[in-house]
Amino acid sequence: MANTIIGVLLVCCIAYVHGQANHLAMQGAQNAANSGARVGQPQFSLQGGGSGNDRKNWNAAGNAGLGTKVWQSQNGRHSVGAAVNAGQAFGRHQGQSWKSRPDYGVGAGYTYRFGGGRRG
Repeated sequence: MANTIIGVLLVCCIAYVHGQANHLAMQGAQNAANSGARVGQPQFSLQGGGSGNDRKNWNAAGNAGLGTKVWQSQNGRHSVGAAVNAGQAFGRHQGQSWKSRPDYGVGAGYTYRFGGGRRG
């Protein structure tokens, strides 16, 4: 029973991590477009996590991203951001090693400020 529960949790962790790169890249691009940072200033993102019972049963996963504001209008109301992201999961189950395929994503985001101009 415990092995079945561990197996189900392992599959859930892989499913959650795999396929996140596009979503995280889009989120990073929108954050960059909406930030008060200047055009071209890099913004980094690093996420990781894992769990385990012993050296034969554990898993870990991570994502790394880079985004920046690529354009901003003169009045500061329009801005565009771009980002890239990569992630992968790996671990061991009942002594057998595994790893997911690397997951890559690219995103772009646009922000329009209704009320005011430049901020920051």
